[in-house]
Amino acid sequence: MNQSGIYNLEEFTEQNHIDGLFGSALVCFAADRDVMRRVVHPGLGSFYSVNLIIDGWEDYQINSHQVHLEMHDLFVKQPYDNFAVEGCSEEVSSIHLLVEKNYFDSLVANHEHFKGQNPIEVFSSMPVVHLGEMQAASFYQMMTNIQRTIVTPHLYKNEMIKYHLNICLFMLAELISGNEINTHDLKHKDNILKIFLHLASRNFKKERQVQFYAEHLNVSVTYLSRTIKELTGNTVLSYLSNFLYNEICIQLKTTDKTISEIADELNFSDQSALTNFFRTKAGVSPLAYRKSKKLKG
Repeated sequence: MNQSGIYNLEEFTEQNHIDGLFGSALVCFAADRDVMRRVVHPGLGSFYSVNLIIDGWEDYQINSHQVHLEMHDLFVKQPYDNFAVEGCSEEVSSIHLLVEKNYFDSLVANHEHFKGQNPIEVFSSMPVVHLGEMQAASFYQMMTNIQRTIVTPHLYKNEMIKYHLNICLFMLAELISGNEINTHDLKHKDNILKIFLHLASRNFKKERQVQFYAEHLNVSVTYLSRTIKELTGNTVLSYLSNFLYNEICIQLKTTDKTISEIADELNFSDQSALTNFFRTKAGVSPLAYRKSKKLKG
């Protein structure tokens, strides 16, 4: 914690012995009575906190105001709020999603429901919301999906976390605006993302045109590109490029194939094209990369 009394998410999780921090950007954890009673906020935290009460109740003091949360209540804490846990029930059960301000604000700025809005102003207008049983179950599932993704090894963990956070923003937008979001459309887009990732992982060696994937998904190039960007923050081409780069790294580390052979297998026009692509991603040539990995081995 610096001299201004502001502490970041990493400092908070370390002080409170909370596991599952993703980089320094976010953490999602379940809490019972013992967890809630030991949590300490040593100053002004530089992160948002989305809290959902599953059972029981929790009391907080936020900027000299008392906030009481009961079963199925949802509350969003703002960065730099003066925040303290005042108490909880014996049977309390809750889940907490904490996201550093800069990381969360960047997602909000690119989200179709919040573009051009100040994130602090958006969420400061959101009071304690009492959710219906189905709404509470949806938020709980979304938050546990984030928690599970953080601890599960995955090549595109960052993208999957951004996808789940974008779903979180859709759900918060619905609560703030009072307008129902088309959940069928969200499920459709979710399926498009999953099928695209499956197709890309199987076909990236030979097919790196967006049109190929759009045709197999029976959607337009524009719709596919917009959907992938909206849900993950990345482009179709960036996914294909990352699949390709990862495959080259594997081949350089685990085989004795020449650069020309790898280039041919991965459908580059020639060895120079692969070398230029790899150097842009890795900052070194394929041969230099292979040599460095062999030395470390």
